[in-house]
Order: sequence, then structure tokens, then C-alpha cells
Amino acid sequence: MLLSRLPFRAEFPYGLDSIQLVLALDHFDVRLHQPHPPGYFLFVMAGRLSRLLFPDANFAFVSLNILFSCLAVWLVFLLSRQMFGAQHAFYAATFMATSPLFWHHGEVALSNMADCFLVCLLALLCWKTLQEGAQWALLSGIVLGVAGGVRQNTLVFLIPFWVFSIRKADKRRILASVAALLLTCACWYLPMASLSGGVREYQSALRDHWTNSNWHGFTLEWLPFNFVTVCYFILAGMGIGCVILFVGALLYMEQNRRTKGWCDEKFQFLCWWILPPLSFFVFVYSHPIQTGHSLIYLPVLFMLLPAAAKRLTAGRHKHLLLTLVGLNLVTFLFLNTPVSVNQIRQYESNVRSTVKLIRENGSPGNTILLNFDFMFVGFRDFMFHLPEYRSYQPRIYTLNGRPLLFAGFESRTYQVDSISLGPDVKYFVLYADEVLRDPTYLQGVQLDKFPNGQLLTTSTGLRFFRANVKDLQMLLPRIPLKPS
Repeated sequence: MLLSRLPFRAEFPYGLDSIQLVLALDHFDVRLHQPHPPGYFLFVMAGRLSRLLFPDANFAFVSLNILFSCLAVWLVFLLSRQMFGAQHAFYAATFMATSPLFWHHGEVALSNMADCFLVCLLALLCWKTLQEGAQWALLSGIVLGVAGGVRQNTLVFLIPFWVFSIRKADKRRILASVAALLLTCACWYLPMASLSGGVREYQSALRDHWTNSNWHGFTLEWLPFNFVTVCYFILAGMGIGCVILFVGALLYMEQNRRTKGWCDEKFQFLCWWILPPLSFFVFVYSHPIQTGHSLIYLPVLFMLLPAAAKRLTAGRHKHLLLTLVGLNLVTFLFLNTPVSVNQIRQYESNVRSTVKLIRENGSPGNTILLNFDFMFVGFRDFMFHLPEYRSYQPRIYTLNGRPLLFAGFESRTYQVDSISLGPDVKYFVLYADEVLRDPTYLQGVQLDKFPNGQLLTTSTGLRFFRANVKDLQMLLPRIPLKPS
């Protein structure tokens, strides 16, 4: 499996979140979104250790994710073998290893694969706690705390699952496990807050991120959107296997409704694992670009797929499962989906062509770069790949009660109160395609209505808008400008 990952790894940070993680290797501060709140502290620290072996910052993270993806598959095999048997475990692990979404996140510098590994490790320890006794409870508390240090939301989502697994232990072991969890969390929370200016500053940055983002809280208005997004994630991870899983689940419920199959310990175990995160992503918040969020619950579906296929085909399921594995390979290697190797290569080509276009059409001395916080080809791409230019994100963020902007220069992030226009600055460049799709970014101004020649096109087809800085006041009336 290791050899299957190396040829397809991302050559540089994959989009907004990935760039912010890489920047955090040199300077960790969630106030500067290096990385963005809540911080992913232990993943960044693991990246620093990995960089001792691999000087390239991006590969320091990718190498970890390749390792974590191999370990996660192994853990799912072990857990499936204990719960369902060796043959079942082989098919579950094989399908997981070839899942396009899972494979994709093992090739890029994002924190979701490390999270997936720790979730699978926690699940194995929780199952052992249920089956072999409470001696595993203490270790499971430590692992849950470590998982929270990699992705803080995982701690919240899986506490009910963990409580379910240790509930039958004696009070002494439960108290020891809770103490281990709290101590583990303190070991990463306190240094993370310290590097971000202290507990008060960290909590303020966390609050500001929620209020400044597209967070909409609990509302039924977003329920259809969130539900479709979760279904899309499952489809991206399972392919047509999700249909087999759905039909198999219906057959299971029909065959076990009289025997109360929901009372089965395996059924309850998997439900406590999958339902809390699914409930959050359906009822509270989902983002269609952030496919890695699904890796907290997809391992459950990978484990259930062989049983669903067996139930659907009356035991003749081997060929069906191998066909699904083949479709996974085709999807990741040859199709151009959001979770394929072609998508990684396309993004890299877009970045290279963007860098070439901007350098050919403006010097760092007379041109500033403007871009919103798009996941791909956004402000962070400008800042990271064109460090010699001054880059600005023309969107006001309220930080500690102050309206500020994010800016970047020479690979450093700044919070500024205005866009600085030096005496030599004559032009600005803005990524046009996203703005043309959603004119609200510029209060309804249509970039394609400007005279010909101001829209520049890269060799990969991306369009950028280049104009005189005198037009900025019209395009961005709410953004303060500071002439020098």
C-alpha cells in the first residue's frame, strides 16, 4: 500500500488549509490562521518532527499522511476481524485502501488522515474495552485526548462513543480514564494557547473565526444542503458501494425487526461511533469542499460494506466486492473527480500557470495581489507561491473587536487595518473566475464589463483581472485604502 501512495503525492500544499498548516511549521499562531482555529496543534507538531527527516515542508506532512493511511487500513482490518471475521476484514480493508476519498487525503497535506487513524485506533480500543475488560479504558482516554489535539471537533463528536465503551467499568477505572483524557488535552491545549498569545487570545481567535466564517448555526433552512453534502461525501468515498450498503441496511432492518437487531452490541457500538458526527454534519454544518470531514465516519461504512454485499447476494459477494475495488481504482487514477489524482495535478498546474502569468504581467514593485479566502487559488496561494508580492485578502474580519484584513509578504502573515498603496504601486491583480461566478464579492460589479485586455487568462484557462489601483475604490468601497 505504501508503494501505491508515493507516485501520486501532492508536490506542494493542496489549497488554503494545507498552506496554512505548512506556514504553521515556522510560526504557529491561530490568530494569524497559521493554522486557522481551532489549531490542529498536535498535527503541526508532528509535522515539525517529520521535517527533521524531510526538509520539504509539504512532504513532511504528506509523508505522515501516507503512513497514517496505511496504519488506518491496518486498524480497520484488526477491528473488522474481531467483529466480523478475517475474510470480512480483508474485503473491508481492501475497499478502504482503494476508496478515492480516503486515497486522496493520504496524498495531500491536510489533517484529516491523521484524524482518521486516531479515530480507528480509538474504535479498536473501545471495542477491546467492551469485549476484554476495562484495562483498555485508560489507554482509550489518552488516544481520545490525542485525537482532540489533532482535530478538536473529533473530541466532541466521539466523547459519547467513548463513554458508551467504558460505562461498565468500575468507578476507579472510569475516573482514571477521565483524568487521563483531561491531562492529555491539557498537554496540547496549554502550549497551543501559549503560542497564540495566551488562553484569552486563543479563545478570542476561536470565537472570531466562527463569527467571521460562513457559520450559520443550527437551522432547518440549511438541512437540505447539509444532507446533500453528506450524501455526496459518502458517494465520493464509497462509489456505487453506497447503494449496496443502503439496500443491505434495508434488508438487515427487515430481517431483524422482530429480533430487535438494534439491541445487538455491535450495532450499538457502530451507531455510537457514526451518529454524533453525522448528526452534526447534517443538522449543523457541512461544506462541500471539505471532503475530509467524512473520514471520521466513513470507516464504519467500509466495515459494513462486505456484510451488506453478502446479504444482498446471498453469500456470493466476492466478485461484487472486487468489482467495487476495481471501480475505486478507475475513479482515483483516471477520472477527474474532486477526490482523484487528476484533481491534485490540475490544481498544481493551475498554481504554476497562475504564478507564471502574474510574474509576466506585473513586478512586485508596482503590483499588489488581491484575493479572497477561496479554498483553491485564493489569498493563501498568492501569499505562499508569490512571496515577493504584497498580497491582501479584501474581506474585513472582526478580530478582538477591530475590523482588520489579512495580508502577506515574504511568507509572513499580517493583520492590517487597510490596503497600503505605496507611491510605486500602480496595478492590482485579482482572481476573476470566482468573482464572476459570485458578483457579491465586489458588491455587484461585473469584471467582464471592463475594457478588453484587463482579463488575463492562464495556460490552464483561469482568468485574472488586472487594473489600475485607482479602480479599487469603486470595486471595494468598504475596504479602507491607505495611499502613501
